[in-house]
Amino acid sequence: MMKIGILIGLGALVTGTAAAAHDTETPYASRGACEAASAATSNDEQDFLLGFPEFFSTTGEVASFLTRAWTCDRAGDGQYYIVDHVEEVLNSDWFAQRNH
Repeated sequence: MMKIGILIGLGALVTGTAAAAHDTETPYASRGACEAASAATSNDEQDFLLGFPEFFSTTGEVASFLTRAWTCDRAGDGQYYIVDHVEEVLNSDWFAQRNH
């Protein structure tokens, strides 16, 4: 039941709320540029996720989650893209252990 709540909250985040959602369509020429864009979006999303105290109690927890959930990966075109790993992180041992 807990994962359903967080999925609903994160689904709202990804589909658009007052918080910004990570842009997974924009290509970046360097990993650094991609990481900077992802970090900026993550900073914008922190307060929203702190609104779910049953899942996140500190900005550190949120930052750790967002770093794992959104990575910058190189695609076949040689560009870097922000990649969504939210579901994988929610189903990970890391998430289960920190939410027991």
